[in-house]
Amino acid sequence: MRRYFCLLALPFLGLACATLEPAVGKKPEPAATGAAADFQEKEAKALLDHAAELYGQKKYNEAKYQAEALIARYPQSALVPDAGYLMAKMRFDQKETDAAIREAETLAERYPQAAAITRIRKLLGDCFLARAEYLKAGQQYFEALRTASGEEKSDIRDPLAVILGERLSGDDLRTLYRKFPQSELAPSLGMKLAGMAIADKDEDGAKKLLTEIAKAYPGTAEAVQAAEMLTQLRQPRQPAPAGGVDNRQIGVIAPLTGRFGEYGLALKQGAEMAFDEHNQGAVNKLKLTVRDTKGDPIDAVRQVNWLADSARVLGVIGDVLSGPTVAAAGTANALGLPIVSPTATEERIASIGPCVFQMTQSLSWEGAAAADYAINKLNFKALAVLHPRETSWENVAEAFAQEAAKQGAPVAAAVDYEPGTTDFKDIVEKLKQAKIQALFIPAPPSDIVMIAPQLVYNLLKVQLLGTDAWNDPKILTQGDVYVEGAIFPVAAPSSGQAQAAAAFEQKFKKKYGKAPSKLAAQAYDGARIMLQALSRGPADREDLRIALQKVEISTAGVSGPIAMGKTRARPKAKFMTIRNQQVVELE
Repeated sequence: MRRYFCLLALPFLGLACATLEPAVGKKPEPAATGAAADFQEKEAKALLDHAAELYGQKKYNEAKYQAEALIARYPQSALVPDAGYLMAKMRFDQKETDAAIREAETLAERYPQAAAITRIRKLLGDCFLARAEYLKAGQQYFEALRTASGEEKSDIRDPLAVILGERLSGDDLRTLYRKFPQSELAPSLGMKLAGMAIADKDEDGAKKLLTEIAKAYPGTAEAVQAAEMLTQLRQPRQPAPAGGVDNRQIGVIAPLTGRFGEYGLALKQGAEMAFDEHNQGAVNKLKLTVRDTKGDPIDAVRQVNWLADSARVLGVIGDVLSGPTVAAAGTANALGLPIVSPTATEERIASIGPCVFQMTQSLSWEGAAAADYAINKLNFKALAVLHPRETSWENVAEAFAQEAAKQGAPVAAAVDYEPGTTDFKDIVEKLKQAKIQALFIPAPPSDIVMIAPQLVYNLLKVQLLGTDAWNDPKILTQGDVYVEGAIFPVAAPSSGQAQAAAAFEQKFKKKYGKAPSKLAAQAYDGARIMLQALSRGPADREDLRIALQKVEISTAGVSGPIAMGKTRARPKAKFMTIRNQQVVELE
């Protein structure tokens, strides 16, 4: 018993010095070979497995004892770095962040080729993120990506997406881009920097970056997009075509075909409804010209060019997804063509330039709200996250994970998947192994109605948690019994907003024969913002840009509280559930 407490008192670094290096003046014992080595490795693995099991039960002292025993008895084992990682991870979980960093840095320096190096680097990233040292965190996550594979990558991408999207300055982003040019994220990071250069009116810097991306990453979507944007930037800027603009015509860009077609249709219908309402009582009728981007950034650029030069539109509404919207916004800004984005969630879109206006804000608050509810209202401690590998959903997933960790219930599993995935069997098996009580799924409705039945079919019975995306007619009509009981937050509306939303839903059903989706409501709100600017009678695109700047930036739309150009505080949430194919408020 005395030896037990002595071992517990030893810090990892001191223990490492005592067990991993030979004593002064004493030759190290030769490593075991053959059957003896195999036996020792089995013994070491048994100790590590026991330590991991105790760690999972939050029996940290006992787990630490088992890990220390492995290091002391089998210092030549290939599992020593794994034991060291587990001890550093326990430090982090117990809020001993400085000690966790010291131990993990020692491991990374001493065992750069170890099988555990990815987890060690990821842990260092988590530690620096917890200390708000975002550049250091980003560097460690990029280092971890070098050796990561499979689901390890998703665990790294989630916090890294938040850091790249919200936490780092332009100088910090450039540091990462230059330090990790071979990273799988380098092309998209380069495009982000190019967009920032355009927003700062540094066209020479943008051209240099875009040229570099086009040459360094051939065959990637970013290289093609960079080439298209270079073509635009190299052309003389023409705010309006020679024949002038049609100040009664607005363009709409959306993915009308392809796998995002239902989203594009919702945007088109929402915008058309707003313009039809305006035209009913207007002397000067306004026209919408709709173009299909197929959900592709290159097509988005081409359609903006066509709308600007051939259709001579005064302004543009769209796109749906963040990727095509960023590309379209960069082109529109270069042409002096005002563009309003009602649905894209990439938070820096409005910073691309003075002609770019963004209605929606971050949805990260929904992740934090869902985690808070699961822990404090439902008393769940074993949580997991499943989301598509897209920035907007990654941000929501990371917000959930951060809130859960802050409340003492770090997620047991965080799994992502490629957009378009239809078979989730292997993913469900991984989630089952984590023995979770609740699963948070921030994803589009089309994914949710595929995932929910497969959870039941593969015998994973858990409480489903979601975002406002679950408040969609498709979930109710196609989700069947598999989504019953799911819980998700929505922004609590004011009485005026609730009445406006109800009236919109009734009119939409009458016009299109179906209930509107959240995206259709957002498009309607975005179109009304454009109409509010048009009511000032702009004669040209510059007039429209000025009018959009004067539009009320904080109001209640049919889709909820809306704003342009400024980040909203976390709204007050209310929680909904699905009961008998109806969305009802929880008491």
